[in-house]
Amino acid sequence: MKTLCARYCLLALGIIIIALGIFLIVSADLGNSPISSFGYVLTKAFPGLSFGVFMFVWNMLLLLGQIVILRRQFQPLALLQIPISMLFSLAIDAFGIFFASFEPINYVHSLALLALGIAILALGVACTVVANVAMNSGEALVSAITTKTGWNFGYTKVGFDLSCVALAVVASMALMGSVVGVREGTVAAAACTGLIVNIFVQSMGGARPALHTPKDMPSVQPAALDTPCVFSDSAQNHAESSEA
Repeated sequence: MKTLCARYCLLALGIIIIALGIFLIVSADLGNSPISSFGYVLTKAFPGLSFGVFMFVWNMLLLLGQIVILRRQFQPLALLQIPISMLFSLAIDAFGIFFASFEPINYVHSLALLALGIAILALGVACTVVANVAMNSGEALVSAITTKTGWNFGYTKVGFDLSCVALAVVASMALMGSVVGVREGTVAAAACTGLIVNIFVQSMGGARPALHTPKDMPSVQPAALDTPCVFSDSAQNHAESSEA
């Protein structure tokens, strides 16, 4: 029971660290991570609602997508995405309030902030990988798709990330007339986060044994986090596909 509690605490800590990492990446003003880009665009288009609110709605839509795709194969443990999404949203909004006046002073400062944000994001993802309790909503949806289609997880994940970026670009153009939140930082986050996650996971001793492995779910691993589903026993082996 003590070990189980420690793993859930590590998961919660990872979520908060991820929120800090994404906040720093956003603050660098060089783009956002693929899975967060759509929520960020909506935040800019409708400033009356916070980034955290839009990310919670986005994660719930991804959860609904899993339910629609998997139907009877959907695992109740995936509903952990709801409270974890709430924690993530509250954390990212809290960081936004606490560091409301924090802005980069020049491009070099922005690059440094982006690098720091990616490193912190990777640390948070590594904590969730090592805890091995839940998968983020994006990867959970990709896992649901591959469960039904038999497609390759890695290729499907790339397609999902590109779809998120494309959705953000289309929404940005439609709502604001220009591309917002998709820049060189988006590419950097997509390319570097998973590699750094791998380093952190190995230094932390790898993923712990899975709490539960559904019979009908494929053995896949999450990438970056905004909210989770269920991990598999091979979590550590797939950590290099992580991306936030």
